Amino acid sequence: MNINTLYETSSGNVARQEYIYLKTAPGLGYYTWIDYNSDGVQDFDEFEVAEFQDQANYLRVPKPNLRYLATTRVKFRQAINFNFNQWKNKNGFKKILSYFNNESLLSLENEQSRIGNSFNFNPFNFDENKMIGLNLNLRNSLYFNRNIQKYSTSYTFGKQRNKQQYFIGTQESNTKIHQVEFTHKFATFWLFDLMGKVSENDLQTENFNNRNYIIEGKEIQPKITFLQTQNKRFTAFYHYKNKANSLENFEALKQQKFGIEYYYISLKQDQITANINVFLNDFLGDTNTPVAYQMLEGLQAGKNYTWNLLFNRKLNSFLNLNLNYLGRKSENSKIIHTGNIQLRAVF
Repeated sequence: MNINTLYETSSGNVARQEYIYLKTAPGLGYYTWIDYNSDGVQDFDEFEVAEFQDQANYLRVPKPNLRYLATTRVKFRQAINFNFNQWKNKNGFKKILSYFNNESLLSLENEQSRIGNSFNFNPFNFDENKMIGLNLNLRNSLYFNRNIQKYSTSYTFGKQRNKQQYFIGTQESNTKIHQVEFTHKFATFWLFDLMGKVSENDLQTENFNNRNYIIEGKEIQPKITFLQTQNKRFTAFYHYKNKANSLENFEALKQQKFGIEYYYISLKQDQITANINVFLNDFLGDTNTPVAYQMLEGLQAGKNYTWNLLFNRKLNSFLNLNLNYLGRKSENSKIIHTGNIQLRAVF
């Protein structure tokens, strides 16, 4: 058993921050602008985190601000890991436990407004009237035959809550997942993977009802890999997603994804990764909304295609060359090509 605990508390001041979005050179930003109401005006609620690099043309920059709020912050992190592998040579109940591992993590950061000399020492004090920011992450993973690719199975439960306060009001997101993964190697060269997932995602904003949603999702992904050698493998997979929004316009998505991938590492440590994906999106609802962008993950309704090529070469002991190319095509759009070259020096 391995236990790791962190507790930290502090007080200070946080700016009552306002933001603006500035356009950057293509691909060097983090956000994309979508003119949902077609008025040509860049409204604050029309910016989304870009799903693809060619769309990332805006940065969010804080305005100069002289308004501050007195705050008190408490941070707590608890990790507990159980590894029973050392009992693999035992008998009975200890022998059975030796096949299992369990990892648990609770991470919590709670920030509240400070009144006078008050101080918050309790990280689990979720007083909504005082709360300015909250970041909660709870995760537990139970493994059977971990990392040995012989009927290896894992079950993961995760829960996240994030609350932030902007000048336009508060925004809170919640995520909950249940995920099961199974991996088994058979006939020497074949590796089979199966993933199943049930999730719930919701977003609540104080002043933008068109951005609110509660999306329930179900996913399944079988994958088969041919292990030609230790340095070469070929993978084919199918991924099915079913998403439904239970707020506002009740959007629904049934997505089928087919893909193949090739991975290769040469004796000189050159690395090549290539993949091709086909998406079939059966979407019910208006596609020009923030909820649709979230559900479709930046793609369009109907058929979509993506392909990617990554090449990495180690030129010498301290220089690495990376070439990355991404292509994308939807039914109602032209082909979009994105590429970048990176030369990295490691001292």
